Amino acid sequence: MRSGADAIQIRDLSVSYSVVAERSGERKSLLRSTERRLIHALHGVSFNVPAGEVVALIGGNGAGKSTLLKTIVGVLKPAAGQIDLFGRPHLLAPGMGFNRRLSGRENVILGGLAAGMSLDEVKEKQEQIIEFADIGGFIDMPTTTYSSGMFGRLAFAVATHVDTEILLIDEALSAGDASFRERAVDKVGEMCSAAKTIVVVSHSSTMVADMATRAVWLHQGQVRREGEVDEVADAYLAFQADGTETAQMDRSIADR
Repeated sequence: MRSGADAIQIRDLSVSYSVVAERSGERKSLLRSTERRLIHALHGVSFNVPAGEVVALIGGNGAGKSTLLKTIVGVLKPAAGQIDLFGRPHLLAPGMGFNRRLSGRENVILGGLAAGMSLDEVKEKQEQIIEFADIGGFIDMPTTTYSSGMFGRLAFAVATHVDTEILLIDEALSAGDASFRERAVDKVGEMCSAAKTIVVVSHSSTMVADMATRAVWLHQGQVRREGEVDEVADAYLAFQADGTETAQMDRSIADR
């Protein structure tokens, strides 16, 4: 995959899923009344991601960011539209492929295998991954003893040592100290120099500005704006300052 060519092409993508929820507007009783709701998570989303670029997905809770990443990697199926991938994708989400009862060292192996590495490849890269995570003696302790920052560091270290062309990062970089975030940004830059493509979801505006070259702003499941990261981030921050953004469920309907 040469740098400059598209790694991801998304055309008129719509994604819906159903959930069961308590029926709204009814008095509480011993007999709970429920209804099935159809959530329109994404509607008519279109944009391209060139190879070797870092694109940030920004937007409020419920805007469809995580849904979009899960659809790109194939966990969710689109109701309409098309996604074309030119490279192997890998989704990094907090704890994905890990077993919290196992030690960090054991989870390096488990997470690597879940990400598609062979056992020999994981063993070859194990010490490199552990050194990058830099969590000291905790590496041999159960991950239930980890802080959220330590857990995120280990998950990021595993994911960025996987040989994948397209890396999707869902809120896995929010935790961790400043020195680790700096190393994480450097690692992402190193991957992109080899024409790796990154799509990152993060609520940290500083990290987005440091990592991304472009941004796509999702609002109520639709693309509200896309372009240079500073321009899109400034528009989103101005929108937030108006105080009009809430968790977005506006596109849901009841399917009784």
